Amino acid sequence: PILYSNWLSREYQPVDREVLRDYVRARLKVFYEEELDVPLVLFNEVLDHVLRIDRVFRQVQGHLLLIGMSGAGKTTLTRFVAWLNGLSVFQIKVHNRYRMQDFDDDLRTVLRRAGCKGEKIVFIMDESNVLDSGFLERMNTLLANGEVPGLFEGDEHAALLTACKEGSQREGLLLDTTDELYRWFTHQVMRNLHVVFTMNPSSTGLRDRAATSPALFNRCVLDWFGDWSDHAFFQVGLEFTRRLDLDDPAYAAPDFFPAQVPECPQPPAHRHALVNAFVFVHHSLRAAAARLLRREGRSTAVTPRHYLDFINHYVSLLGEKRSELEEQQLHLNVGLSKIKETVEQVGVLSAQLAEKEQQLGAKNELANLKLKQMVQDQQEAEAKKATSLEIQAQLELKEREVGERRAEVTQELAQVEPAVVDAQKAVQSIKKQQLTEVRSMANPPAMVKMAIESVCVLLGEKSLEWKALRAVMVRDDFIANIVNFDTESLDPALREHMKKKYVDNPDFTFEKVDRASKACGPMVKWLVAQVNYADMLQRVDPLRQQLAQLARDAEETKEKGAHVNGMIGELEASIARYKDEYAVLIADVQAIKTEMSRVGERVERSSALLRSLQLERHRWEEESENFSTQMGTLHGDALLSAAFLAYAGYFNQHERHGLLRAWKAHLRAAGVGFKSDLSLTEYLSTPDERARWEAHALPTDDLAVENAILLKRFQRYPLIIDPSGQAEQFLLAELAERKVAKTSFLDAAFLKQLESALRFGAPLLVQDVENIDPILNPVLNREVRRSGGRVLVRLGDNDVDLSPAFGIYLATRDPSAEFAPDLCSRVTFVNFTVTAASLQAQCLDRVLKAERPDVDEKRSDLVKLQGEFRLRLRQLERLLLNALNQGKGSLLDDDSLIATLERLKHEATEVARKSAETDVVMEEVERVSAEYRAVAAFCSAIYFTLENLHLVNPLYQFSLDTFMAIFARVLDTALREHGPGGAAITGAEARRRIAALVDALFLRTFEHVAPGLLHADRMVFAALLCFA
Repeated sequence: PILYSNWLSREYQPVDREVLRDYVRARLKVFYEEELDVPLVLFNEVLDHVLRIDRVFRQVQGHLLLIGMSGAGKTTLTRFVAWLNGLSVFQIKVHNRYRMQDFDDDLRTVLRRAGCKGEKIVFIMDESNVLDSGFLERMNTLLANGEVPGLFEGDEHAALLTACKEGSQREGLLLDTTDELYRWFTHQVMRNLHVVFTMNPSSTGLRDRAATSPALFNRCVLDWFGDWSDHAFFQVGLEFTRRLDLDDPAYAAPDFFPAQVPECPQPPAHRHALVNAFVFVHHSLRAAAARLLRREGRSTAVTPRHYLDFINHYVSLLGEKRSELEEQQLHLNVGLSKIKETVEQVGVLSAQLAEKEQQLGAKNELANLKLKQMVQDQQEAEAKKATSLEIQAQLELKEREVGERRAEVTQELAQVEPAVVDAQKAVQSIKKQQLTEVRSMANPPAMVKMAIESVCVLLGEKSLEWKALRAVMVRDDFIANIVNFDTESLDPALREHMKKKYVDNPDFTFEKVDRASKACGPMVKWLVAQVNYADMLQRVDPLRQQLAQLARDAEETKEKGAHVNGMIGELEASIARYKDEYAVLIADVQAIKTEMSRVGERVERSSALLRSLQLERHRWEEESENFSTQMGTLHGDALLSAAFLAYAGYFNQHERHGLLRAWKAHLRAAGVGFKSDLSLTEYLSTPDERARWEAHALPTDDLAVENAILLKRFQRYPLIIDPSGQAEQFLLAELAERKVAKTSFLDAAFLKQLESALRFGAPLLVQDVENIDPILNPVLNREVRRSGGRVLVRLGDNDVDLSPAFGIYLATRDPSAEFAPDLCSRVTFVNFTVTAASLQAQCLDRVLKAERPDVDEKRSDLVKLQGEFRLRLRQLERLLLNALNQGKGSLLDDDSLIATLERLKHEATEVARKSAETDVVMEEVERVSAEYRAVAAFCSAIYFTLENLHLVNPLYQFSLDTFMAIFARVLDTALREHGPGGAAITGAEARRRIAALVDALFLRTFEHVAPGLLHADRMVFAALLCFA
């Protein structure tokens, strides 16, 4: 069809579909951020509907009636077009206590905004909001006349006219009369208000509404959304999986490909085959719902929201399972590589042990050689030390003798040395003036001349003339030469001459000369001291020569001793070096021994560990080899699981199996790989989770486990059909840690509890939801709005923060309850209707408690124990893998890791042994339980006979609680009549009691039920019991 629009230009003209699609996609991105975060796929029909809605909104009195399946996008597209055109959107916020008066108040608000303020408004009215037929009557009048008579009365009418007058004046109009103002108001409402009705298609509902509300059809443009076309489903599937890696180059479509959509390419790629399977799965649910309607008279709606939920589940599961498989493969490969590496290292270490033994022998031989050399050097050093001691004694003797001789010489010299020093000081004290006086004498006294002459002779002067003597005294170094005179250099002949000529002269004294000249007195004193000192040196010279010889001898002895000590030092250094080398060799030997011991221990421990891990190794190798197979079936397995999560919850066990068979048949025909033995319970849950669920009072049959999976993995909030109350008991136990709250729509505090749960993320269990409160619709639809980092949901008139941890669980005990299509599209049904297997298990538990309490107690304990054993074994296997993966470097180098692996493996072996022991005991318990299984089978048959009586007459409704009460009375009666059971009841006695129980059960059931039946139906009931 040709599409017309003015969005791409100012002119209303034909537009290209793809260009329009790109424009709308760009505007939608802004719409998601500003208004509503609900992703849309722009398939062709969406563009058609968007342009139709836009065309109507551009017309005065443009109203719409949108009819289509819930989830087809009626409200979302309307809000998008309104946002695109700058129109405000108004929707009433209904709840259980919403009445006609509330609707009138909302209607007045809308009309004031559109009529008085000139605001362009889109009033969206969904059929689920029509809680009273008066709502439609008001809207029918509004559409026909642009007003609702009697809506504004009294003060409200006067206030309306005042507001109209102000509004008309803003437009430059002068309206005075009431009629003019009201006509202007009505005209404004017609021009600014657009009413959009959204309805689900119904075989009879449209005819009735057309008769009662004609304006609904003749004043509204009808846009038939219906259900999505196959092409739309296919396009949506392609769009939502566009970013997934669904391509498989090895895929080859079969010759007779079961195409569900004409647009599917031929031959299809793997991606197209999967999306084609999406469409088939959705269509199969329509057929299943039709079968259910024919067989049981009840049905459920299958809407586009189911399909979107299905695809979302598929996308989530595909990513989750792919990452799990890749992580598991990585763990397995790392674990196996560690084991393989360890095997190789054990071989290398074993070879190293032999090499270490050779090294040990060589080191021992070298150490013995070093020891011999060290002993030899030690003996030589001892001999040298003895020689050194003798030399040391001689040296001490010579040094003592030298000391004695030096003392004698020192004593002799000490007698004259003070006089020389004193004379030197006296000479140094001669003043320059005194010396100048002497030099200035032309003819000095005899004593002065003698003094100067004697000094000059001693200093080596030849001329003794006074003039020459004066020249000597004039020299600067005269006094210095006197002070620094070297006495030992004095010639003996000169000394004797000086002594005879001067010193022995009685006039040549210090006193006499000093009186003659203060300068010459000290010189005489110095000269006499020098001559006397020279005499003393001559006398002690032999002693000095002897002392020098003794010193030379001592020095030679010292050098000889030093030489010997040097040799001793070299020998001791050599010995120390040998000791160090020997110590190093001994340390090397010890290190080699320690290393050999350590390596030997590691090899032994590792070999033992590898032998104990042999079973796990083979299993891990098989799992690793199966990786490619698992990846090949990943898409099919994820598709089957996602289809189960999105669609199967409403149906019973039999219908679920039928749907799964049909889906597998289609995948097989389409050539899409999947596991033929796929177990949904194992694929979608872990053993840990199943063990926890069982501990929280969940029955162990497949239906209950599947339902628990649905309650864990839902994307639309669950609505639980729970006739027996088992689901409620399970949920309360499962969610106890999160502080689950239990409420109902009849609870006065329901709204407060809901707000609190939304804000704080607590789970909420709502009972008796046969009639849903419309206030929940925004929550169920997840109509969230983001503002400043907050996620908000509209609850009535308030915006409430939505915690990501929030969860709401709706529950009903009525298995025959019918739910509107819009609710079916918003929730995930979880059908806990009892099955034959689960009922048999319950009845078997009861009869064993009554007849064989010993067996029941043992059976319960063993079942619990076996579950714990299986859980612990799986945990230990995971811990083994994790320990191998977390180990750094070589396994052999990490003693703590080896110890951890040994401990885990030992514990696993012990747990496996205990598990095998319990299996033996469990076989005996099961043998006894099997005797009473017939009673449980009859219980199940009788109950389902009672349940099907409604087919005879709709009034014949019997609950499970009623039947269990009958069974409890039968057991109590048997206990009173036949006495308590126990281990002593065996063989024929046990068979007799079982037969009596069965007879009493049939009789008591007939006696209880028959009075409530028509007389003609009692024989039918009796016959049904006979065939049960």
